[in-house]
Amino acid sequence: MRKQDIKLRVLARNGDVGARLEVGRRYLLGVEGFPKHAPTGIDYLTHPSVRDLPVARTLVAECLSLSELLLLGQQDALRKAALADSALAQLKFGTYLLTHMGREAEAAAYYARAALAETCATRALSICESVGDSERLPNVLRLLADEKQENGCAIAEFAAREAQAVGDLPRLQRCVHAATALMPKPTSAISELVVAMVQMAEHASESLRGIPVEFIQASLELQNGQGNLYATYALGRALSGITCGSLEPSSLTGSANLRKGTALLLRAADAGEDEAWLHLHKLNSDHRCSVANPQMARFFLEKAAQCGQAQAQRKLGALMLRESGSITESEQAICWLYRSARQGDPHAKQLLNSLVLPVSGNDSAANVAIEELERSDPRLATRLRLARHFGLTKLEALAVEPAQGKRPWGLVVGPNPFIRQIRLAAPRAIPALSDEALADLERAVTFFGRPRPNGDDSEGNMRRRSDNQLRAFERHNLHESMFFATVNSTVLDTFRVGPKWAFRTRQTLHLALAA
Repeated sequence: MRKQDIKLRVLARNGDVGARLEVGRRYLLGVEGFPKHAPTGIDYLTHPSVRDLPVARTLVAECLSLSELLLLGQQDALRKAALADSALAQLKFGTYLLTHMGREAEAAAYYARAALAETCATRALSICESVGDSERLPNVLRLLADEKQENGCAIAEFAAREAQAVGDLPRLQRCVHAATALMPKPTSAISELVVAMVQMAEHASESLRGIPVEFIQASLELQNGQGNLYATYALGRALSGITCGSLEPSSLTGSANLRKGTALLLRAADAGEDEAWLHLHKLNSDHRCSVANPQMARFFLEKAAQCGQAQAQRKLGALMLRESGSITESEQAICWLYRSARQGDPHAKQLLNSLVLPVSGNDSAANVAIEELERSDPRLATRLRLARHFGLTKLEALAVEPAQGKRPWGLVVGPNPFIRQIRLAAPRAIPALSDEALADLERAVTFFGRPRPNGDDSEGNMRRRSDNQLRAFERHNLHESMFFATVNSTVLDTFRVGPKWAFRTRQTLHLALAA
């Protein structure tokens, strides 16, 4: 650095206002022996001794390009310089306003004020008045790039990141569209913004306008290669012909590629995008699809269910129950259906309802009767509560052992040791249709598990339990239909054997598997 430059810096540090302004200007421009270093120049020009001077703001606004001003956070200085009648600042600030939705009139007003001293502003104003809304920003940025050596792509990128940060999808689309008009193919930074825009549009159920499909697909491909999980998932769905929210596959990719799409979906699923397992199941279970594979379809459905997908849990439970031939298989199936229903799946709830026998009678009247019985025979009252909740027959209600049959999702009744006929004694899995049912089942387990004084077993065998029940009903003038399900052995068998149950509830089952 020259001797006179060193003296100038000393004067600036000692409080000389003129020297401070000059040093700041030279650092901003990188002229007259000073290296270009915008942050240092701004430090000089925003010092408390000069920051309120209009000339300091004007120097910052005029010596730096618009992209540099935005990156350095000097929007307010630019605005104040524009208000102070700096034509170049007005041109730049008007362009910055043009990146916002609904501020086109303000931008045009700044261009009009700058037009007296800046021919570029006159041309920008002409663009605003003659070009459609979608093409104004890219045309003005192209003009500034040609006339003022501005970096139009950097300006669009900065504004897009501002929009992304606040979730402003319309502004993000406008800025990304401007960037796509200024570059032949996406850069890493722009592709990241394109993917963010697609993700935001999917979550908001909005469409994409004005951005070439080829540019979007190239951005998704680029970000997929860089490990962006959403890009992998979105590209996989689009190539497989699956919509992304309200975005049609044709708005993201030029053509379908099912094998590549399924490979990307598998990668996304393995990386934690749980819903991708369900998409893979649907693709592999469709016999018309070129990647159809029933065994893989079942595997993908199981993975989706294990990840907590309610739809997958319902379908897996329905399929398992339809094929079940043993109580163990029925229990596993009901467990999946129960987990799905707990997440609010209506079809799963209907399937669970089909596994519970109806019991006639009014709930309020039944509860009053049970409370009366509880004073004289609490064990019978407890069994009657379970009978109403789980739709038990009389034999099942009197023989069930709550501690042995309790499950997290409901109750397994049997096998019944008091019945010789195999079909009548076979075990049956019954789901709980309410939290109240589970709570009463838990209380029954606790109640029957209490130790009795002197080993007393007041219930006795099945005959004694039945006699106690009959006498209690006679004393209180109660009818068995209020507490017990009435059904013959043939119908009851359809609740134990999967194919028979599937035939009986075929319409409900079809809806559950198709939804």
